[in-house]
Amino acid sequence: MSLTSLARAATIVAVFGLVSRLLGLVRNMVLGSFYGATGETDAFVNSLLIVNVGAAVLLYLLITVVIPLFQSERAEHGESSAWGLVWALCAWVGIITIAIGAFAGIFPEFPAAWYGTDAARTAITTDLIRLMAPALLFQGFSALFTALLQIHGKFGTPAAVGMAFNAGTIAGMVIGHQTIGIEGAAWGVTVGALAQVLLQLPQFVRVMGAHKVQYRLTHPRLGRAGMLALPVAAASVLQQVNNFSDKWFANTLEAGRVTALDYANSLGAAPRSALLVPFLTPLFPAVARLMAERRDQEATRAVHRVTGLLGLIAVPSGALMAVYAHETTQLIMGRGKCDAVCVTETAKPLFWYALAMLLNFLSIFLNRVLAADNRQREVLYATIATVGVTIAFDALLIGPMEQSGLALASAIGVGVNLAIYGLYLRRRLPGFSMSRLTRQQGRLVACGVVPVVVGLGLNRLWDTGALRGGALLVPLGVKVALALAAYVVVARLLAPAELREAGNSVKALVRRRPAPT
Repeated sequence: MSLTSLARAATIVAVFGLVSRLLGLVRNMVLGSFYGATGETDAFVNSLLIVNVGAAVLLYLLITVVIPLFQSERAEHGESSAWGLVWALCAWVGIITIAIGAFAGIFPEFPAAWYGTDAARTAITTDLIRLMAPALLFQGFSALFTALLQIHGKFGTPAAVGMAFNAGTIAGMVIGHQTIGIEGAAWGVTVGALAQVLLQLPQFVRVMGAHKVQYRLTHPRLGRAGMLALPVAAASVLQQVNNFSDKWFANTLEAGRVTALDYANSLGAAPRSALLVPFLTPLFPAVARLMAERRDQEATRAVHRVTGLLGLIAVPSGALMAVYAHETTQLIMGRGKCDAVCVTETAKPLFWYALAMLLNFLSIFLNRVLAADNRQREVLYATIATVGVTIAFDALLIGPMEQSGLALASAIGVGVNLAIYGLYLRRRLPGFSMSRLTRQQGRLVACGVVPVVVGLGLNRLWDTGALRGGALLVPLGVKVALALAAYVVVARLLAPAELREAGNSVKALVRRRPAPT
C-alpha cells in the first residue's frame, strides 16, 4: 500500500473513528447525566465489561491471526486455499461465540459473581448481563465480518460499527432511563450490537459473493492455524484480565468508584481511539505483507518512521490532558447527576491515564508489528509479565491512592510491556534499534515539557478550574492552542524529522500520484 493509499484509508477510518469516539464520549456523558456514578452504574459498567471483553478478544484474535495467516497462505498456496483456511477458522470461531453467548444468557449469575460485590449490586449485574447476552453474540459476528472485510481492503464500513453500537446504547438510555432505569442502557447495548451486524452484512455478502468464497469447516492447515490462534487468544484474554482486575479492585471501594474509573479510562483512551487506531487499521495489512515477504529493511524503516509520528502526536496530547485533567472531566462529564464529586473522582485517575498515553501508543504499535510477523508466542509472554506487574501494583497502590492507584499501576504495566516488545522486535529486525527509539522519544518528550510549562503558567494567569459547561470551552481551547503552538515551535528545533514526516503524510492525502512506500 502506497503512502497515499495508506493516508487516504487512514483518513476514512479516522473520520468514522472520530465520530465513533465522539459518540462514545456522548454515551458516557448521557450515562453520567442520567445515572451519575452510583452502585447501579457500577453494575452496568461491570456487565458491559463482560460483553466488551468477549468482543475485544474475538476482534483482536481475528485481526491478529487472520490477516497475516491469509497473506502467508496466499503466498505459499494461492488465494483459493487462503480463503478456505480463513473461512474454516472463522466458522469455528463463530460456533464458539454462539456457545459463549448462550451460556452468558442462561447462567448470568456465574459471571456476575466474579466481581465479588455486595448482594444488591450482584443482583443488578446478573439482570443486566442477561439482557446484554445477545450483544455478546452480535459483536462476535461483527468482529468476524470486520476481519474478513479488512482482508479485502474494506475499512470504511468496519470502522463505522462503533458508531452504530454507541448510537444504540445512547438511544436505550434516552428512551428508557425514566421508565425502566438502568435496564434501558442494557437494552441499548443489545440494540447497538445488532446494528453492528446489520451495518456490515450487505457489504460482507457482496464481497464474499464476488470472490466466490466456499464456506467450509475443514482445511489441511486448520490445525496449524488453530495452534497459532491459541497464544493470541490467551494473550488477548490476559490483556482483558487487567480490565477485570481494575474493576475487581475498584469494587472494594465505595459505590461509584468503578464508574468514575471507567469514565476516566474512556476519556484517557479517546485520543488513542481517535488517532492511533485509525492509523494502524490500514497500516497493519501493509506491515504484515512486508514481514511475510521478509523485506526487513523496509519494515525497520517503517517502524522508526511510525514511532516518530506516534510520539509527535501522543506527547502533547497526554501532557495537556494531564495538566487539564479536571477541566477536561468538567467539560465532558460535569452535568446532570455527575456532580462535583463525580468530576473529582474521575479526574484523579485521568491524570495517570493521560501521562501513559505515549507508552500506550508505542506499545500498541509494536504489538501490531510483532503480530504481523506471527510472533504470537512473544506477545503472550510479554502479556503474562505485564498482567503480573499490573496486578501487583494494583494491590500495592489501591490502598494509598484508591482508583488513582489503579490507573498508575496500569501505566507502569504498559511501560513494562513496551520494553519487552522492544527487545523481541530487536531480535526479529536486527536493524531496529532500542537506543534509537529511546533517543527519538526522548527528544519528543523534551518537546512536551514546554506545553506543560506553558499550560501551568496559563493556569496561574487564567484559572478555569471553577468553570462549567459552555463557559469552560473557549478559555480551555485558547490555553490548549497556545500550549500546542509552543510545542510546535520547540519541535521544529528538536524533532524536525518527525515534523517533516507528519507534513508528508498530510500532503499525501491530496496527492493524485501515489507516493513511494
